[in-house]
Formats: sequence, C-alpha cells, structure tokens
Amino acid sequence: MAHSSIFPKYIHAACDATDLETTKQFKGCGAVTRERKVKAKGYRQNGELKAVKVTIYGWKVWAIYELNTGIPLAIKIDTIEKPDNLHVLAVLEQAKENIGPKSTIRSLVVDRGFLDGKVLFAIDQQGIEFVIPLKRNMDAAIDARQLALEADGSYNASRDVGVTHGYGKAKYTETIRTKLIGVPGLLTCDWFNPEGSKANTTRKDYAPLPLNAVVVKTWDNKTPPLNKQVVLITNGKVRDPFIAFDRYDDRSLIENNLFRDTKQNWCLEHPPKKTKEGVWVQVYVVMAMKALTTAFLMWQEEQVRLHEAGEQTSWNMYRRKLKALNRNKLIVFVGAVFGIFFSHEVFMLAGVPVHDAEKELKITRAQIYAQYTGLTPPDSS
Repeated sequence: MAHSSIFPKYIHAACDATDLETTKQFKGCGAVTRERKVKAKGYRQNGELKAVKVTIYGWKVWAIYELNTGIPLAIKIDTIEKPDNLHVLAVLEQAKENIGPKSTIRSLVVDRGFLDGKVLFAIDQQGIEFVIPLKRNMDAAIDARQLALEADGSYNASRDVGVTHGYGKAKYTETIRTKLIGVPGLLTCDWFNPEGSKANTTRKDYAPLPLNAVVVKTWDNKTPPLNKQVVLITNGKVRDPFIAFDRYDDRSLIENNLFRDTKQNWCLEHPPKKTKEGVWVQVYVVMAMKALTTAFLMWQEEQVRLHEAGEQTSWNMYRRKLKALNRNKLIVFVGAVFGIFFSHEVFMLAGVPVHDAEKELKITRAQIYAQYTGLTPPDSS
C-alpha cells in the first residue's frame, strides 16, 4: 500500500491500545487486577453500583492508525498487564518502516494513558508533533488554566458549527460553540525530558523544557468549571489552537473505526486456538485484512467518482485490455462441447479464404489442424 501511494505525504496518526480479554485457559496470557462497577444487591438501592476488584486475563494490542485513510500502519502485541506507554516507541518505529520513504509521520495523538515525559521527549526528537491531554490535577494543567485567564500571551479562538436535528416540521438547526485558548511556553512540565519523571528537577542547573497548551473553555456548548477544563499539551504551535484540538478530537476514530470494528465485525477476539500463537495469528491477519479492505474500498470509491466524471479509470483500462485480448476470438459449439479459437483459425479450418493469412501470420491450415488434432488434414478437394 505504501508503494502504491495510498497514504498522504504527511501522515497525521493516532496511537492507542486495547485489551483482548480471554479466560485463564489461554496458554501464555497475562493477568491484571482492576476495579469495576457492578450492580449492587441486597441492602443497597435498586440499580446502585458498587466497585469490586476483578482479575482479567488476556493480551493487549497497540496500534498506529492513519487518521485520514483509516488504515492501521503497525501493531504490537503483549500481555494485558503491561502499561500503555510501554510499546509506543516500538510500534511508532514499525509504522515508520512500513510506510517507507514516500510518507512521513508529521503528528501523533495519544490519550492520558501514554503520559510519559521520557516517551514524549523521544517522539519530539523525531520531529513529530504530539498532542495529549493532561490529568486534571497535574501542576501543568492547573498552571495552564491560570495562564489562560490572562489576556496577554494567549491565543483565543472560537468556532460555531450548525448541527441539524429532527425531520420535517420538527427540523431545526442548533449552533454548537467551542472556545479554546492557546497557551505557549508552559514551563511546569518538568517531567518532559530525556529521563522522564526520574530526572532530578531540583538541581540548580536544571532548565525545564517549554511545551504549549490548549485549554478547552467550552466544548459543544458545555462550559465546565475552571478545575475541570480539559488541557491538551503539545510540542506544536498553538497560535491556532484548533489544529491541536481537532487532532485530539479525531483520536476517537481509532477506538471506533479500528478496535471496535475489528472486535464486532472481524472476530478479533475469537482466535482459532487458545494459545499465544493463536491470538497473534488472529490479530495480525485481522488487522492486515482490515487495512487491505479499507484501501480497496478507497480505490473503489475513487474509480466510481472518476467514472461518473467521465475521466479515465482503471476499470476502463481493464475493460479495454480484456476486449483487446478477446476481440479476435470465437466460441465454436458442437453439441454440448465448445472450444475457443482465434477467428482466423476457424475460417482456415472451414476452408474459408483468409486474405494473406499464411503470409502475414506465417501459418498454414495444415499446421492449425495438426496443432489441435495431431493429424494431417484430409484433402479439402
């Protein structure tokens, strides 16, 4: 697909991980204990939820997803207890190798589970712009919200989008507003460095590396209180904060169009064997088929568009080639038996004169007869 120029020159990608839950009977699976909410019974109110700890078995799949085409570029598999940020750089390197020299990964968007300063610094050193949300109570998030309240040094932006609801007489258009503030030069991300959070940031010679932030003041007409406003952090410019915001908003595509789709429609969670090898084979085959199918549907849509516009398409070229290969052939039926021959062969075997056939094609009636029967033709006189 990369050699066929399926991908754009500059790729905007997303990275995420999903769990493949199994039972403990699967050989080689991992295990992790997590807290889940279930419906309470007994003295609690009807429908009330309570938190319980459960053990989950299985594997985890990391993927790099191209946001424009919807094609997975690379995947990585490990046991389910591994942290999300463990294989980000490995799967990113695999994606860069897979797309080859024709395309370049320009940006990468990830979720909070990948908030690792050492990993983000390594991504930055590769010339890739990243976008990731901060946790609500982090010092950098609190600082960004406070700086966003100041008029100087920040970039305000708002966008109104009309959304249609209902049908017929009940149809109406709602204006959805989103307001953002770009905060450049944030210096409180002291975990963003080659050593990550293990770095000694209290040294006198330690110089924090600046990052930029996007504070989401209003999202789809909803304005949360100050301490709950979403803060996105990025190494890219925030003069237009909607660039980073839209990239993060598109991150949901990898969850819905890749992980959910392959689980519900491609049987990702149903390996042929209850073994590590069975799971790996299932994941790689499903992801490869997902990529190929998506690429084929893109090509098919483009051919239909070109055909409707009266332009040249691969389909037209194929039809012309097929016509050229078969325009000099005839089907001859004898009862229930038939054969496909070149037209000049049929005419020459039937004794019909073919103008200069022997001279131009350098073939005689006797040679054609011997080719199909292995015999000498009877005297036509």
